[in-house]
Amino acid sequence: MSDYSEIAARFAGHAVTVLHEDGLYRHLRFENADSRYTFELITWPYNLVVKTGWTFHFDIDATPDMFDLFRRTALTGQINPGYWSEKVRAGRDEIEGFDPNLFEQQVKRYVVHSIRDGEAPRGIGAEVTREIFELGDVWHEAGARAALADFRYQGWDFGDLSEWDFSDYTPGFLHCCHAIRCGIDLYDAARKQVAA
Repeated sequence: MSDYSEIAARFAGHAVTVLHEDGLYRHLRFENADSRYTFELITWPYNLVVKTGWTFHFDIDATPDMFDLFRRTALTGQINPGYWSEKVRAGRDEIEGFDPNLFEQQVKRYVVHSIRDGEAPRGIGAEVTREIFELGDVWHEAGARAALADFRYQGWDFGDLSEWDFSDYTPGFLHCCHAIRCGIDLYDAARKQVAA
């Protein structure tokens, strides 16, 4: 799973500007002093759109105020990408994608287990490093799968690859999840200050 803390840090120091607010109809802009990572949240009953450079439209028929959905399904300052991804209507093809780091971790873990179990020949680690990670075109899923499928060393191979999954949440989706969480937290804090 991707490292969330690095992405969350992008939103430190943001402030909220209310562009429009009429009940559940909101248009909020969030930016920091240097205007990096500016984003907008737009809501109407049962819908939320986040615009951060990436755009996702969330919608759920059971929750008129989408801020409530995000508040209920993750603690303050935290995200819940698994549950939230199920609520995406537009932008679904941007939620998950091939992760080369996850690919490398899984391949190395598989090789280590094969060595420990006595199934892999001597020298397999160096050969996998050379053939797959140094010479292979493993920065996209098709190339990574081809490198594994084509790999043979002293009769050893990676076997059936159909169950291997090298996808993770995309940086864009995680960025949007953190923007939503940060935005709702800032909005709630600003409303408390006004009420005090």
